Amino acid sequence: MKKCMAMLLVILFVVLLADVAYTAQDMPAVEEHAGDTGKQQNPISLGMELIAENQFLAMYFNPETTEVAIKDKSSGYIWYTNPPDREQDAIATGVNKGKLSSQISITYYTPTAQRQQMDNFNDSIVHNQFEVLKINNGVKITYTIGKVQKLLLVPQAISAERFEQILDKVAEESDRSVLERRYRLISLEEINDPGEKQDLLNKYPMLQEHDIYELRPNLNDLVMQQLDEIFRATGYTIEDLNRDHVENNVPPKEANKDVFIVPLEYKLDGKNLVVSIDTKEVIYDPSYPLTQIRVLEFFGAGNKEENGYMLVPDGSGALINMNNGKSASRPYIGYLYGQDRAIKQEEIFERSEQVYLPVFGIKKGSNALFGIIEEGSAFASIIADVSGRINSYNTVCVEFTTLANDTIDLTAMAGNNVVMAYQPRMYEGTFKIRYSFLSGDDADYVGMAKNYREYLLEHGQLKKIKKGEGIPFYLELVGAIDKIKPVAGVPVRGIVPLTTYEQAIEITNKIIAAGISNIKLKYTGWFNGGIRHSLPSDIHLQSQLGGQKGFEKLINFVYHNGLELYPDVSFEYVYKDKIFDGFSVRSDAVRFLDREVALVYDFDPATNMYDNTKEPYYIVDPRSISPIISSFLHKYDELDIKGVSLRTMGSDLNSNFYEKRFVDREQAKAAMVEQMARFNEKGISIMANGVNDYALPYTSHILNMPMDSSGYSIEDESIPFYQIVVHGYVAYAGEPINLASDYNRAILKTAETAAGIYFTWIYSENSLVKDSDYNYLYSVNYEAWLSKALELYKRMNAAFADVQDKVIVDHEKLGKDVYKVTFEGGKSVIVNYSKAPVSIDGITIEAESYKILEGGNK
Repeated sequence: MKKCMAMLLVILFVVLLADVAYTAQDMPAVEEHAGDTGKQQNPISLGMELIAENQFLAMYFNPETTEVAIKDKSSGYIWYTNPPDREQDAIATGVNKGKLSSQISITYYTPTAQRQQMDNFNDSIVHNQFEVLKINNGVKITYTIGKVQKLLLVPQAISAERFEQILDKVAEESDRSVLERRYRLISLEEINDPGEKQDLLNKYPMLQEHDIYELRPNLNDLVMQQLDEIFRATGYTIEDLNRDHVENNVPPKEANKDVFIVPLEYKLDGKNLVVSIDTKEVIYDPSYPLTQIRVLEFFGAGNKEENGYMLVPDGSGALINMNNGKSASRPYIGYLYGQDRAIKQEEIFERSEQVYLPVFGIKKGSNALFGIIEEGSAFASIIADVSGRINSYNTVCVEFTTLANDTIDLTAMAGNNVVMAYQPRMYEGTFKIRYSFLSGDDADYVGMAKNYREYLLEHGQLKKIKKGEGIPFYLELVGAIDKIKPVAGVPVRGIVPLTTYEQAIEITNKIIAAGISNIKLKYTGWFNGGIRHSLPSDIHLQSQLGGQKGFEKLINFVYHNGLELYPDVSFEYVYKDKIFDGFSVRSDAVRFLDREVALVYDFDPATNMYDNTKEPYYIVDPRSISPIISSFLHKYDELDIKGVSLRTMGSDLNSNFYEKRFVDREQAKAAMVEQMARFNEKGISIMANGVNDYALPYTSHILNMPMDSSGYSIEDESIPFYQIVVHGYVAYAGEPINLASDYNRAILKTAETAAGIYFTWIYSENSLVKDSDYNYLYSVNYEAWLSKALELYKRMNAAFADVQDKVIVDHEKLGKDVYKVTFEGGKSVIVNYSKAPVSIDGITIEAESYKILEGGNK
C-alpha cells in the first residue's frame, strides 16, 4: 500500500535527523520592483526573498514561515498567501490565530472515528518539520504535519545488572541520584503477597531469573527529557533500548501515527501561478485516514477595512460581499459536480443549485484573484466565509476530498455501534489550481468570466455558435410514462401514452405554421417503456406511441423541415432490470461505501427527503457504460438520428466503492468524457442538462442551465457567471418556462442573458399524470400553452436573434433588482425584476419587464 507505515517511519527519521533543507545561496539575487501600491507591505520587509520571476510575475518566499507573495508586474499589486497584518487580528485566538499563518490544513479520523484537524503552521512549521526545495520557476515545500514525537532512550524496564552497569558510567553524582529516584527495584524475594507476585511475573517473566528496575509512572515531559539525556551520555543507544525491552517483555515503542506528509508546490506559468499537491507523495498511516486537504485558505484574504467580494460558482454564480455582517450564517460550501450518489444520503437539509464550474475568485478594490481547479476537480469543494466568525478576514479557497467516507450504523448487529467506512484508496493524481491576477477594468466577476472563457478557448473546450439561426425554441415532448393502473381490480404497472409519434408531429407542425423554424425537439419517454426506460442496450419503439413506422415518420418529418431531434436517453441509471438485458446487478451496479448495492430514489423537494414511495433504480458502474453505449449506437445508427439528449451524463458523477471494481470520481469523469466524445465522433449532436465543465466541449445545447444561485443567507447577489462564460459558444435555456414556480421571473431570467426558451409539453390531458411517479409534470398540456409560447418566442427572437453568436461583454447592477447586460457589438438589455417602474438615464423600464437598447440607444 502506497501509504505504508514503513515509508512514513523512514521520512520521520529523516525529519528527526535533518534541519530544514534550505540555503540562501540556492536563491536568485533579491530584486525589488517599482510599482508597489497603496499601503501594501513590501515582501522584502516581511523576511521574504525573490525565488522566481518571469516577465509578468515575481514570486517571493519566506524560508522561515513558507508563506509566498506574488507580485503582478502589470499593476504592481502584491498577493499574499497569508494576511501580512494577521498579528493585529483582534478576533482570532489560540489555534485559530496560528492558522492564519497556514497554507494547508487537513482533516483526518482517529482509529475510534473521531474527526480531527491540523494545519501546516501549528503542526509543522512551529516544530520545524518541513523541507524546502527550489524548483524551476518556483518552490516545493514538503510538510510533516503532526508533531513527531522524539523517541526517548529511556527503558521502561531493565535488568538490575545492566542498570547498575549504566550507573557506573554516569559521571555526575546528581545524575546518578536522578536515575535512582526515577526507577524502583523489583525483586521477588522482597514481595510476600502471592497475588502481587503473580501479577509482576505476568508482566515481567524474567523476574524468575533476575531482579528488574522499573521506570516509575506518570513522569512529566521535563523529567523524561532529563533521563533521556543522562542515558545518552553513557552511550546508551536505540539498540540497547530494544534489547532491554525485548528481554523484559516490554512492548516495543512506536512513533506516533497521527503524522502526515504533504507536499505543496508553487510554479509561475506565464501570467499565472500554479499550485499543486501530488497525491502520490502524500503519506499517512492507514489507521489515521486523511480525508480532506484545504489549500491556501487565506490567499488574497480581505481584512475588515477592505471592500470587495468573493465569487462562488453556486448555480449560475453568486457574490459574497466582504464584511457583510453575516458571520452568523453558515459558511458557503459548494461541492463540485453535485452529490456523488454512491454516498448514501437520506435527507438534504438545504435544497441547492449544483456547482458546475471549477472556479472561484476574490475582488479587492481594483484588483482581483481568480482560481481555476485544473486537476482533481471531481474531489473539490469551494469554501467561502466572511470576517467576524473566527477571524477578521474574508476568504475563499478550495478543499479536496482525499478519501470519501461515510458512517455505518452497526446497531442492529452489534448494539450501539457506529464505524467509519472509507474509499479503498486515495486518488492517484494531482490536485492543481491555476491562479490569475486581474486589475483595473478586468478586476470583477465579468473579468473573471472572460478569463475563464479565454482559458476554455485556449484548451479547445468551446466552439462558436453558427450565426443567423435565431434563438432556439426548445420543445420537450413526453412520449410515455409507466403508471399503476387497475386491471380487473388488480393494480398493475403499465405504459401510459402521453404524446404519440403522430401527435409529436402535429404539435411541432403548429409551431412551424406560426413561422418558427429553429426548433430543437427533445423527445423523452420515446422507447423501452417510457421515461424510466429499461437498459438502452437495445431500442424497442413503443407500440403505444406508434411503433417503428410511426417513429420513422417522425424522423422524416423532422429532417424534411430542417429541425433537430434529440431523443432522451439515460445511461447512468437503470430503472428497470430485465432478464437477459445485459445488466447484472452483481457486476454492473455501483456499491455504496458499506458495500451494499446502490439502489437510489428520486428527491422530493416538498420533504427534502428521497422518496422511497416511488420506484428505486440502480446506478451503473461508470466502466460498464461503454458496452451499453456500444450496443445502443449500433441500433441508433440504423435510425439515422443526428442528435441525442443525454439525460444525466453531463451533470451526474458517481463513484463505485466496491473494492474489486473501485472507480473514483476522476475516473468516472474520464469515463463520461470518453463516452460523450463517441457520440460526437459519429456526428451526433448532444443536448444535456446542467452540464459540468468537462462536458462543455461535447455539448451543443444545455437545458436546465441554472439561472440563479441557491440564495444562501451568506450570499449577497446572484449573477449569471456561467452564462457570461458560454454565451455565443453554447446554446442554452433554463428550466421549462411552463414548470417554473415564477413564470414572469423565468421570462426575465431568459431575457437577461438572451437564452433560448424551453417548454415541456404533452398532447394528453394533465390528469393522466396524476397519481404517478411523475407528478412534477403538473402543467404540461400543450394546448394550454401553445399561443402563449408562440407569442413569447416571437418577442424574444425579435429582441435577441442577432446576439446569439455574440459574447456578453458586461453585466452590471444599476439599482436594486435592476441589471444591465451588454453584448458584443453594443446591444444591451436592462431587466427590471422589481414590482415598480424604474428610470435609467431617461429610459423607463416597467415593473417586471425589460428594455432593449441598440448600441446604447432605445
